[in-house]
Amino acid sequence: MNVIELEDVSKAYGEIVAISRFTMRVKSGSITGFVGPNGAGKSTTIRIITGLARPDEGTIRIFGEDPYDNPGVKSRIGFVSEHDDLYPWARVKESVSLLARLSQPLKREISSDIDWAISAVGMHKFKERPVSQLSKGMRQRVKIAAALVHHPELLVLDEPMGGLDPLGRKTVMDLLKRLNKDEQVSILVSSHVLEELEYFVNRLTLIHRGQALAEGAPDQIRSFIFSYPHEITYSAKESDMSEINSQVITKSDIVRTMSLNRLEDDIMECKVITSNPEEFYDELIRIAVELKAPILSIDTESESVEKLFEFLVS
Repeated sequence: MNVIELEDVSKAYGEIVAISRFTMRVKSGSITGFVGPNGAGKSTTIRIITGLARPDEGTIRIFGEDPYDNPGVKSRIGFVSEHDDLYPWARVKESVSLLARLSQPLKREISSDIDWAISAVGMHKFKERPVSQLSKGMRQRVKIAAALVHHPELLVLDEPMGGLDPLGRKTVMDLLKRLNKDEQVSILVSSHVLEELEYFVNRLTLIHRGQALAEGAPDQIRSFIFSYPHEITYSAKESDMSEINSQVITKSDIVRTMSLNRLEDDIMECKVITSNPEEFYDELIRIAVELKAPILSIDTESESVEKLFEFLVS
């Protein structure tokens, strides 16, 4: 069963087309990553999914119904905005209560649900702490708690890892995995960084310039990355670089182009374009070890989602 179904959905703001004939499906019980560069149409799509905007064309179904102006559907969705909409003057519990009542104006007493949601995100011992004293990662958990108060079946998060340090990102990832497993919450999470999502989602949808570009399991999407040209940069002392490259240049089956640049008096940098980065890494390390020629640094600039999308579009 699909909890989210978009079929040929389009939305424009004046002459600016945000999404065009966009199609996406999210299965019940899944964690789906929604990935695209900034300005690709992710936030517009999420606004349509959560019933905050109506598409100009196409069909949108959440739990089989149109979510726009539909309180019944909205009551089953928890939404975490990319914006920091917490109240800095409020304490954690108070802030969760205020956000929960604004997004889901429930008439019943929800104090026990607030306590449960705060505990679910691991913030129980901080519930009386002022929001102004929280780290960004802790603030993100508070926002997620507010979205969980009404026990949603679907949790939608717009760029929840934005600005977090590695520990904060891992905390949010672990939390989402636990909510999916323990609470059976279906999750849609957006990001412009592919690597943030691929290790904990079940499925990925790529969006570029308002259109669906690819959809599949993380390993399938990862195969896209390793099918397009990678630029790998490494540096070494000039004498070592000469020896290393005398062998690298013979690997014409995996090396497309090479270029050298002097970084310092005795340090050279080499940029290689390869269509098989895994094999190139193995060969480069083998050559360096056999020659006893240390590589000072190595980096790749090609795994950004923007470069992947440029390649797929072309």
